[in-house]
Amino acid sequence: MSPSTPAAPEPEYIQIKEVSPQDLKARLDKGDEIVVVDMRQSWEYQHGHIPGATHMFVNEIPARLNELPKDKDIVFQCWTGNTSLQASAYLIENGWSAERVASLEGGIAGWVQTNGQGSLVIE
Repeated sequence: MSPSTPAAPEPEYIQIKEVSPQDLKARLDKGDEIVVVDMRQSWEYQHGHIPGATHMFVNEIPARLNELPKDKDIVFQCWTGNTSLQASAYLIENGWSAERVASLEGGIAGWVQTNGQGSLVIE
């Protein structure tokens, strides 16, 4: 890079909110309008998911963005909580408010550890 070439701007840091399994369950039990998006494989979803969760496999998210409301809180959930952080960042990068998008801390594994296997819906 020559001295006259301006440096590329630093990428903007996105702060992703994480919600604990306890807090999510309390909000769901209270009846808060939250869109929980389960990003796991179909068979994983069918073998047990959070009550009311919408199934949207991670690879489908870009094509199904229009199904996610901008006026409700959205919580992404995967197996351990890593992929859901990436999906949350993707949504924020595409115009959703960082205040309304979160990742479930620990994913479904954390949910089951906290709330028990009986807290899942099986289809």
